[in-house]
Amino acid sequence: MNISELKYLLGKLIHEMKEYRKRDNTIGYNLTLQHKYHDFLTQCGQPLFNNSNYLKNSYNLENIESILDALNYIGTLLDLKENRIKIELEGTFLNHARQMLDQAGIAFKNNDFPGVSNKLNTCVELMLKEVLDIPTTIKGINVSKIIDIMISGEIGPTKYLEEVKKHVLLDNLVKHQGMTIVEVRAGTAISSVENLLKKLPKEPLKLDNEILNKIWSGVN
Repeated sequence: MNISELKYLLGKLIHEMKEYRKRDNTIGYNLTLQHKYHDFLTQCGQPLFNNSNYLKNSYNLENIESILDALNYIGTLLDLKENRIKIELEGTFLNHARQMLDQAGIAFKNNDFPGVSNKLNTCVELMLKEVLDIPTTIKGINVSKIIDIMISGEIGPTKYLEEVKKHVLLDNLVKHQGMTIVEVRAGTAISSVENLLKKLPKEPLKLDNEILNKIWSGVN
């Protein structure tokens, strides 16, 4: 269970505790509520591993006020953990894509314009996998199809996705129609990817099941 789900359960549990407090100041006779509280503490064990002693000591609380104090403190711990995860993600998120973009820049300096195209196509694929939470172990994704789905569904920075589709997704033309990538076009392609990277979120997008199914239709 992730932290967002735990925080949702926490809110509901605090509400139920407060409602019960209006009638009684103990939970000894309300086994259902007591079980929910114990189950919640158990669920918090993994994300709050460093606070396991506090969770253990909170397990046998029976007074509503003491339990509410414990739950409020656990809420603070979950907030801190969530913020820490976000900071860690921002430090590593899209790093592989940025490295590939750097390699495209090196290819550009060496006048290797087909190499620019190859590196940028790989860069865009890596970006999509991270932003859409597609495992990197999955090799085949239809980048063009997924970008079309994102644009039509207004997912992410669509104008920047349109520019990348226009200027970067040229591999089929290069391989099958002998199309030459000249210096100006290669430079524009690099710029379009740089601009998209700046506009992408700092963590994977949260999408509903309908959109996810459409996107996964572009995963081979």
